[in-house]
Amino acid sequence: MQKENLISAVIPTYNHYNRDIGLSNLVKSLLSTPNEEFIGEIIIVDNGNSLAVDELESVNERIKVVSEMKIGLNYARNTGVISANFNIVAFIDDDITVSTNWASGIIDGHSNDGIFCVGGAVLVNKKDSVKYPSWFSDYFLRFLFPPIFPKQAGIIYPPYFLIGANMSFKKQAFDKFGLFDTELDRKGKNLLSNGDIEFIMRIPIDKVWYEPQAVVFEKISEKRLTRRFMMRRLFWQGISDYIMVNKRGLDSFYDKNEIFFTIFFFKKIKTLIAYGHFFESLCMFIRQLGFKYGRIYLNRKQEAGIKPTS
Repeated sequence: MQKENLISAVIPTYNHYNRDIGLSNLVKSLLSTPNEEFIGEIIIVDNGNSLAVDELESVNERIKVVSEMKIGLNYARNTGVISANFNIVAFIDDDITVSTNWASGIIDGHSNDGIFCVGGAVLVNKKDSVKYPSWFSDYFLRFLFPPIFPKQAGIIYPPYFLIGANMSFKKQAFDKFGLFDTELDRKGKNLLSNGDIEFIMRIPIDKVWYEPQAVVFEKISEKRLTRRFMMRRLFWQGISDYIMVNKRGLDSFYDKNEIFFTIFFFKKIKTLIAYGHFFESLCMFIRQLGFKYGRIYLNRKQEAGIKPTS
């Protein structure tokens, strides 16, 4: 198969509980038939130098491990881009598995004229019995992954969107639009986000494609289904929102109604309280608090001599 029709699968990884098991399952799914036919290489980006390199690279000659010592998901993603040798660079989280037709779906999506970005659905693995707490709703689910996806292949328009757990780009997109913004997305225990969305927003909307065959499955860990985690997640979401608006302006921001005290916001709060959704109401205020703190967060980074990069 020609080089332009093969995928560089990039897996950024940072040391966490059961990480090695998750990586093993992901690699197996990528190298299973028929996915392996379309995989040119699997690049595991070790963010923080914590992997047993020899064990991974001995599994298959297409696997290579590269190290990125600067802690941050977007540092790792950028290292993956620079290391990629094939025309399509696909990013996958280290705690998922890909479907049987994932790779062919990515290739099919990129075969459409002028397309720079292709992604698919991120679904909960049906093999895993997930028991959601009573307070959990689609509002919270969208801060893990989108609760709904289009039913048909095509240009993806709001309210649908792609996320970093399952997104791919023609390598020339990075020549045209730059690399991922290293001020955004996960940095160790900091729950920053928006790095994937910010990069996709640089690409014209008619160049971003949804492919229903390119499905991946994620296991939701129990710690993500706790009130403590979700409050932290929404606070850091607010900080991430501030950084995003500070860099790109408010006009292009996707969630304007949830970061300011508007009539829409208070009507939403009133409805939630009327139906007894008190925790969701609290988390909406926590996101606002994070947004307000975002200015202080950026100022402190600048005072520490850490200049914003992209």
